[in-house]
Order: sequence, then C-alpha cells, then structure tokens
Amino acid sequence: MLWKLRVAGTLGLLLTLTACDDDETVEVEVPVEVEVPVIVNPEHKMLTDPFLQLPTASSVNVVWFTNFEGSEHALTYADQTITDVTTTKLERMMEDSGSAIDNQTFETVTYRDVYRHEATATGLTQGERVDYSVSSTDEDGFAFTSDTFTLAPTPAAGQPLMILLTSDLQSKKNVVANYQKVVETVGTPDAVFFAGDFVNVPDRASEWFDQAKDNAPAFFPALQGHYQQYMPGFPYNGGEILQHAPVFGTIGNHEVMGRYTPDEESYSLNGGFGDPQPAWFAEVAYEQVKADVNPSDDETVKAQWIADHSHNQMSFLDIFSFPDDGPRGEEYFAVSFGDVFLISMNVSRIWRSWSVTPNNKTKFVENAENYTDPTQWGFGEFLFERFDAESEQYAWLTDVMQTDAFQNAKYKVVMAHQGVFGLGDNTVPVLAQPVLQVVQDNGSGGESVAEYTFPIEPATWTDTIAPSLESATEIRYQYPLTGDVWLNDIEPLLIENGVDLVHIGHSHLWNRAQVEDLHYLESSNVGNSYGAYYDDTTGTYTANRRPATADFWEDVYSANPRWSETNYPPNGDPQGRVMSFPTQFSPMSMENDSYPNLPFVASNVLSVFSVLDTSTGTVKSYVFDPSDLDSEVTLFDEFSIE
Repeated sequence: MLWKLRVAGTLGLLLTLTACDDDETVEVEVPVEVEVPVIVNPEHKMLTDPFLQLPTASSVNVVWFTNFEGSEHALTYADQTITDVTTTKLERMMEDSGSAIDNQTFETVTYRDVYRHEATATGLTQGERVDYSVSSTDEDGFAFTSDTFTLAPTPAAGQPLMILLTSDLQSKKNVVANYQKVVETVGTPDAVFFAGDFVNVPDRASEWFDQAKDNAPAFFPALQGHYQQYMPGFPYNGGEILQHAPVFGTIGNHEVMGRYTPDEESYSLNGGFGDPQPAWFAEVAYEQVKADVNPSDDETVKAQWIADHSHNQMSFLDIFSFPDDGPRGEEYFAVSFGDVFLISMNVSRIWRSWSVTPNNKTKFVENAENYTDPTQWGFGEFLFERFDAESEQYAWLTDVMQTDAFQNAKYKVVMAHQGVFGLGDNTVPVLAQPVLQVVQDNGSGGESVAEYTFPIEPATWTDTIAPSLESATEIRYQYPLTGDVWLNDIEPLLIENGVDLVHIGHSHLWNRAQVEDLHYLESSNVGNSYGAYYDDTTGTYTANRRPATADFWEDVYSANPRWSETNYPPNGDPQGRVMSFPTQFSPMSMENDSYPNLPFVASNVLSVFSVLDTSTGTVKSYVFDPSDLDSEVTLFDEFSIE
C-alpha cells in the first residue's frame, strides 16, 4: 500500500493521508501540531523592570514601562495572575540633539512612545514577601516577561527596616557604583526616600530609561542594576533595588520643566527646562490672550495654558504613583511606612547663575535687552510652590501633623529638596520670596528703586510695574536673609511637632546639623559635588567663599554695592546653624590627608550613601572610592533620631 501526504491549511494544522492500492483509495485526516516561528518585532522592548509603588497594609502597586501599547499585560504573584492592568501613554517623553541613545541621533525634538502599565497586588500579609513578575504582549502576539522579584505590602509597626536616603541621581558620575554598593553593604533596602532631582531634564525619555553615555546613567538602569546593558564593560552595574523596594519621592528643581513651546523652531529640551516663569505671571499673561486661546472660558484649558506658559512637573508625576489625597494631588503627600511617618513637601525653585552682569537672566538681574519684554525674563530664583504660613501647603502640613498616624509614629521624617540648611552654594540665597527691584534714574545722578515682593498681584503688575519698565535702568532681585520662609515658618513648626529628621538634596554633598531635637541631613553626594563653603580656621581647606569667581562678589565688596553680604553669607550655613562633625572619621581625609576634621563630604572622587535603620533609630552614612574597585565601604557617621 502506498501512502500519499498532503498538508492542508497555510499553518499546516491538518494532514490528509491517502492510501492507494489496486482496489481502493482511503483518505484519513490526522490533525497535527506544527510549531510556527513567532517573528519578534526588534523595535519592541520592556523599558524597565517592574517597580513598586503605593504600598498599603494588604497591597502594593506594580509599575513597568514598554515602548509599545500592547494587547495584553499581566502581573503574576503568589500563584495568581492579574490582567486588570491600567495602561497609559506618557505624553511628553521626547529626545533631541542632547540625547544619548546607542546608535540613534535626533536632529530636532522627537516624541517617543513610552507606555506605563500599573497593576495592584492585593491580599498580601504584612511581613511576608512573595515572588512576582510581569509580562506584556505586543500587537504581534509576542510576550515579553520580566525576571522574578519580590514584593510586600507596607510593613507593620515594629518591623525593622533599612531605608535608603538618597537624591540627585541626575545621570551623575558614580551613581551606578553608589547603588550597587548599597545592596552589597546593607542588603536590599525596604524603601527608598528620594529627595528630588531624579534626572536632569524630566521630559527627556532616555534619561529615565536607556541613556548610553559613559558615567552618565539613566535613572532606572542605575536603581534596577542594568547599567552594563547600556555600557558593556563598565565596572559597575547599579543596584537591584526598585524591583523590591517602593520609592517615595519629592519634587526638586530637576523634576520641573519650563515653558512648553514645541512649535517654536528653536525649542529644545535643555532650553525648555531652563525657561520657566512664575505661575502668577502666566496668569497675568493669560488675561491678555484668553479671548483667543479660550473663548469658551473652559477652566481645564485655562489651567493647561498657564502650566504650558509657566512650569510643570507633568512627566515626573506621570512616571510615579504617590499618595494623592492632598490639595495638590501627588505634588506633596504624607504616608506611614512601618514605624516611619514620611511627609514629602514641595520645596524647590529654579536655579540660575551668580552673575550680576545684565547680559543674561540670573539670580540677581534680568538681561538689559529685555527690560520692556517680561515674557523673556527669568524672574530670578523664584519658588515653584509656596510653603509659607499663608500658603495652601502650610495649611496642609499643619493638618497632617494633627493626625493620629503622625502623632503616634515612632519616627517622623520630612523630605524636601532644596537649600533649607547647609554649606553648599545653593543654600544662598536663602529660601525667601524674591524682591523685584525696578531701578530708574532719579534725575539727580542717583537712582530710585521700587520694590515688589513675589508673588505679585495682577493689578499691581498691570497698573504699576508694567508702565514703569520703559524707563527702567536695571531690573534686579534681592533675597533678604530675614525673609527665609523655611527658617521663619517651617522649622519652628517641625520642632514644635517633634519631627526627627529633615532629609534634603540639591547641593550634591554630605552634611548635617541639629537644631534642638530636629536633625537635618543632606546625603546627595554620589561623586559630583558643587562644593562646600566652610570657614576652616586651620587654613587647610580653602573653599571658603561661595562661587569665588562670580562677579557677584565684586559687587558685594565694591564701594557702592547693590547686594549686601549680610543677606548673602559667603560661607557656612546662612542662618548660622552649626554643622555636625562625622562621628567616626572625616572622609575628606581620604581625599587629602592634610585636610583637618571637616563636617562635610564634598568630593568628585568619593561616593557616600546613607540609610535609616529603624531597628536602632540611627542614620548611618558610608563612604568608598569608586575609582578603586577594591575600595572598602566604611561607616563614617552614625547618629540617633530616637
């Protein structure tokens, strides 16, 4: 008997066998399984491992990113699979000529496809970790699956925790080594308290996900242990942290984008980042154009126009999930995490240079060419958000401190980003509302100065300031030491309510201080310091005047200064807080053995990290030299907040 073979169907799912002999023909259909190769779209990828957000007593959210929308997404944990996943597209993820992605260049601002997926693991038990993974299936049917990690709900009171206190990653030198050494030294942290400046330019996608630039890692590769994927051969890979530990953040100046004008040919991401204006001025400008841009008087349209013409933190808030029960949603929040009650404030302002030459917009002056065109102004170093005693944020803060959860917490921690204390150049000017000075010739060879404190009322701007700009001879800004909002309004409130620790960033150094029972700590030095300005009485450490080359100081020490040294102390904490010395040894002696015992670490060689150990109520700080692969990680400071 002779059998003939025929394959039916384009996928070969059916065989027909025909038997032939001299008498008869018999056909038998036999189903078979044929493995058909799946063609993977090489452009599709998972941009991150999953990471943890919004833990509660019985749940935690899991978030991950892909560069495709996908047809199906799933979270698998504790032998169950959740397909109820919320997918959103990030609207302002872009690249431009300043981006660094392997084998890609961008001549103009180019939008990237970035999709965020979020699912919730429920039914969890405090104190118990379970394995989890995520998967995303693209439109071609190919499933991308993560490795397996562990998740847990928020810890119960009394559970010992190790919390990483960090900030200012910003694609900076040594951060990959820093986070790798955290895991190698203290293990995987239970949480990350990140005090702002996650990246440099928050709308640049590659700075979050896949920047390929030597010693300039993206955020997620550094904190998820994947840097060598983008820089093969680099000696450090980062730390596998966010896959297991929830991150709580605060808004720093590098979370804030300036005016959004992508239709302008000159628009760039760096340029947009450096071009914010105060929201109160955008409201004034809106009134001049509202009939054209918003004829229906839609409040949503108005709010978007003001944000696009002032500043926003849209991309940052789109990436993360923080508690949103405050008056401004996720912009500032409070949360309990085990024995810790964390308050994340929005304390930040635009950074500008120290120059007083009126050929650019700086901390202190406007460009002389633009006196009559405030749409080109920088408005000095204005505060992005108010936090003074008359503000919405202050009222929220006082209410939070009256809650049982705050009052009963063992450890009370406040996280803010910018300049509330310390030795860095960024602590001066102090956090005062800028005072605008409109200078005019008084007709007698001198000058008359009209002063207006931010925020300025629309009527004052329209009726008084705007008409005076035509005859202005200078536009400058003052920041009175007596106007320090943090010192006047916030510090007394925190002391009164028993806050234990204020964790900040911004100046890229390590230093700390204590005021009554309140401890201050900046531990943002990961190998890119902007200097510590400290009056060393031994004469060995010489960086004792904030940006010494700035022409600002030439004015301060001139015969007729426009700015007084009283308001701008050249070194030390501007409000005279006494810096605490490291309890074990001064790491600066590792860099220069002739240095005396110094109360800070300001180095472009050494790297420092700090952790809060809730089992002992101590904050521990460690130092090592990333340039030496055999460098030991050494405890150099330890203090109690109990």
